[in-house]
Amino acid sequence: MLTAECLHLRLSQINMEAIKIIKIKLIDSGENGFHVILNSIGANFEPIDGFLPCLPAELESSFNQWQSAYSQLEDVRKVATRISPQSVVNYSSYEEKEQVKITLNQWLDGGDISWQPVRDELISVLSSLGSYDSEIRLFLDIQNPNLCRIPWQEWNLFQSRFPQTEIAIRVRGKGKFRRPRKSSKVRIIVIVGKSDGINTQLDLEVIQKLKEKGAEVRFLNQPTQEILSDTLREEPGYHILIFAGHSCSKEDGSIGWIYLNERDKLSIKEFKNSLRYAIDNGLQLAIFNSCDGLGLANQLAKLGLSRIIVMREPVPDLVAVKFLEYFFAEFANNKSLFKSMRIARGRLEHFESEYPGAMWLPTLCIQETALSHPLSWQQLIYPNLWQKVISKSKLSLGLTAGILLIILAINLVKNKFTETKTTGIQPEILQNISQGEKLLISSEKNPAKEEGIEQFYNGNFAQAIAQFRQSLQVKKNDPETLIYLNNAIAQQKSATNIGKKIEIAVSVPISQESDISQEILRGIAQAQSEFNCGLPEISLAIKNPENQLNCPGSFNGKFLKVTIADDEYLPETAEKIAQALVAKAEIIAVIGHYSSDMTLQAGEIYNKAELVVISPTSTSILLKNFSKFVLRVAPNDSLAAQTLFNYLERQNWADKKIAVAYIPGNSYSQSLAKELNKLLPEKFVYKCNILSGNFSASDCVEEAQNQGAEIMFLVPATDRTLSNVIGIINNAKGLKLLGGDSVYNPRVLKDAGKQADRGNLTLAIPWHRHPNSQFSQTAQKFWNAEINWRTAKSYDATKTIIKAVDEMMGNYSRKQLQRILSNPNFYLEGVTGKIRFRESGDRQFLEKDKPLLVQVKSNAKSGKYEFVILGQ
Repeated sequence: MLTAECLHLRLSQINMEAIKIIKIKLIDSGENGFHVILNSIGANFEPIDGFLPCLPAELESSFNQWQSAYSQLEDVRKVATRISPQSVVNYSSYEEKEQVKITLNQWLDGGDISWQPVRDELISVLSSLGSYDSEIRLFLDIQNPNLCRIPWQEWNLFQSRFPQTEIAIRVRGKGKFRRPRKSSKVRIIVIVGKSDGINTQLDLEVIQKLKEKGAEVRFLNQPTQEILSDTLREEPGYHILIFAGHSCSKEDGSIGWIYLNERDKLSIKEFKNSLRYAIDNGLQLAIFNSCDGLGLANQLAKLGLSRIIVMREPVPDLVAVKFLEYFFAEFANNKSLFKSMRIARGRLEHFESEYPGAMWLPTLCIQETALSHPLSWQQLIYPNLWQKVISKSKLSLGLTAGILLIILAINLVKNKFTETKTTGIQPEILQNISQGEKLLISSEKNPAKEEGIEQFYNGNFAQAIAQFRQSLQVKKNDPETLIYLNNAIAQQKSATNIGKKIEIAVSVPISQESDISQEILRGIAQAQSEFNCGLPEISLAIKNPENQLNCPGSFNGKFLKVTIADDEYLPETAEKIAQALVAKAEIIAVIGHYSSDMTLQAGEIYNKAELVVISPTSTSILLKNFSKFVLRVAPNDSLAAQTLFNYLERQNWADKKIAVAYIPGNSYSQSLAKELNKLLPEKFVYKCNILSGNFSASDCVEEAQNQGAEIMFLVPATDRTLSNVIGIINNAKGLKLLGGDSVYNPRVLKDAGKQADRGNLTLAIPWHRHPNSQFSQTAQKFWNAEINWRTAKSYDATKTIIKAVDEMMGNYSRKQLQRILSNPNFYLEGVTGKIRFRESGDRQFLEKDKPLLVQVKSNAKSGKYEFVILGQ
């Protein structure tokens, strides 16, 4: 246990402005009470621990007496249905409520020698967070159901000294945090369940008013389970779910039920698939304005929902309605979720005389992964600033144009003065960035890997190396672990002055495209392993974790360290990632981003900061001549389109009618579709939007054929739209199929191989493995899996940076790296061909290195479908 003096010193070394969230973890320790760990999210400092005495019998007794008086009857409390005001008695619950507060503060202010240092340091941290009216978020990580029900906000520490504190209870779930999908309106689904004795009309009136704030509301009144499930699956999904009606939870808070109608009482697991679909489709918040909802919160978290608001006890009707009104009065005006909760609970104080403890009822339950991603109303919708200005002001056209020009001029001047400055790292984005201290690919975890991450975080690099080696023995083709192993080696060598680090970064869409991200990371991890240790040495280290690992590095003891970032396939996240990487001066180059949209958005940041970024996979024509600091090793879409058109001419199909399934507005999908359309004698006869909310694969095919199409060109961009394209392939009905490189995916072979073969699915891709290729043989043996063009291109991007660094002769700088890469004499004989760049950043391609064609064919030996080079 740390001493108070040591704790104070530790805290004094922290930039307190970076601390956004205070975390208190309480672990049951039997007769010793609760082991308490005080930590923060947003700053790196050693956790502070101590012990809180056991829950006093007096506190338990007073709470039970308040609960009994408040709920009046024990069976009402257990059923926990929402009760009408007249059934609540308050003749004694006020005194019981006050007794709860007294015993709670006696417990937390008791001065126990093991608890007092933690309490003192909590005060120190809270005091450092800012002014009296600043927002403080406190996160309680507790599993004991009795502790979850205690009104922690009544601690005098918060009441008198830090009233700006709002408390959230941790719920444990699976999966990585999902950012909201923006739309033109905040989409809300409202479910009114069994509601005898409840005036749900008041709830509906509150929610109807949200339409004035730009909400689109879908109401379901006592629906059947089938209707509820179908509605939850509707496109484009919902941001907020609200339930009003009767509900209850198991006493230990593990399971909850909602009364959907007069007949159906459902637990969350009984419609979990539909709920999980809604969560995957963008659901961010659920509000159960009903009784006793802790069980509902725990079950929803296990499905992946990050934020849930529940009532922890039976709730009087008017209290529930007013909470909803007060909450949305703040939240719909763009206050944060925590702040909206705090203000709404505070405004319930006028109910305390009639319903003592009413302010205790609303409870925010949240997963830890969501803490660094504050939620607000505005984050759910696309900004529409110009339309708002013009429509509301009713100005003349000339005056409006003048105002816009003035705003534009101000921004140009602002940009002129700030273009050379580096934007500071936003604390919430740090959760998406790791060198070895965080698990980013949640599907690839095991105990050894998690222990390695813990050791890396604590700076114990020798132990981290041992654990990562052990993890790779379990899962050899996990590129995240291999990069972390290499990083731990680089850190250890640097810390002992045996070697020096060269740092680069890679940004991939792990949250949305985990498999593709791993394909890219494998190329980088392989090149990094060759540089630091050599593949044979790494292979032996994985095969036998007991063997000594000898890594000499390259360039006279240099070691490559790679920072991994998750841009979530969201342009705004990609921009924040770019700002964070730019601010990290030791990073001399970035590999990424995967998609053209992300590269375009982040490219502006890299260009202003003069930091080289090389994309292995972005192909949009919009990136042509984009920036001399934004390079790419993949051919652009005009080359891919020309390759496909040449194929059509060879087949005498160029004059056939062609339809396209694509995503309007997507930089890659629209770019490739447009480039092929330019070359065709007759333009596309039909365009199918595969991102449309009412998309139907069979309708897409049928309408294309109605327009006379004989060929369908497929250009998905995301995992979801690839699923829609697979649906088109399986419904092709005689159509010939063409596609871009995004269709090159194992899922196509697995889910639509037979129909793809029948439709002669032909794809233009930048590179394909060849059995005689040394790289293909080495990579397949090393990873124990086949590799594809994304792996090869990311490997080449990494090797390109390594060669340029070698030519810098120790004079490492971002500008020098760009000058070398743009030098006409610089080139790399990569596995995907000769790599050299024009000064504009575009790669110069030899004819033999341009895109090639592959088709889906059945393997006669294995019976499985695979991609093969056309003509082989």
